[in-house]
Amino acid sequence: MVIVLGASLGSSASAQGIVSQLPPDGTWVRFEGTYGQTEVRAGTATGQLEIPAWVEHVTVKSVGTEMAEFQGEQTACRWLEIVVERGRTKEGVIDPGQSGREVYKVLVPESAVTPQLATDNGVPVAFLPIVKGMRQLGSTPPQPMQSLALQTYPACALVGYYRNVMTKPETVDPQIGLGAVQATEMTGTISLERADSRTNQETVVWRSADVPFGTAAWSAKITREIKDAQAPREDFKPVSVVTVQLKAQETGSNAQSELQVP
Repeated sequence: MVIVLGASLGSSASAQGIVSQLPPDGTWVRFEGTYGQTEVRAGTATGQLEIPAWVEHVTVKSVGTEMAEFQGEQTACRWLEIVVERGRTKEGVIDPGQSGREVYKVLVPESAVTPQLATDNGVPVAFLPIVKGMRQLGSTPPQPMQSLALQTYPACALVGYYRNVMTKPETVDPQIGLGAVQATEMTGTISLERADSRTNQETVVWRSADVPFGTAAWSAKITREIKDAQAPREDFKPVSVVTVQLKAQETGSNAQSELQVP
């Protein structure tokens, strides 16, 4: 899942998804929340169909250190693992089914992880470069990642890159499960339009140096609209709305890896 973050309204910026700082190795943090969907249904009593929300957990872990070659030099790197689970709960446990669970394990140059939104040359820091990595979907065997960058949007989190961003000037407490923290609240918006469809997304991210990996919470709302391809833009009508809300709820220092990387 990817979103756009920035430093001010109308600016172009990003924040490497949900990882913008590195805590001590062995640290983990789990985000918990919901993934809801509403569909517009003409002819029904309420005009819409609300699908019961799924429970969603996203766990970020630091699971090892290693020296590796990056950009021609031996560089201190960190193994990061991100586990995404989404599904209904049975007896208090998420049942992700066949495809509701994903695991990413990537080797990241420590020097590339930064809370900065852009380089000294003004280039947005949009992705997290990796040396190598693995990805597992459901119970299928892990597969090597072909990309040399980790993009957490949209599979892991609706946090990524936007051009239109509003940052609140004062820090806030996002009321997470780790106690009181001070966080910067950033709201990003983006609209993707075709002749017959339009998708509007608004995401709010709370970034905090008080929370492992730098992200305290995020929420997102995605509205999809459609019309006839030849009709004017004024004819766009909503057909579905997706809402996501996650907050850091637990953390620890005993992280264990789930994937073995050759």
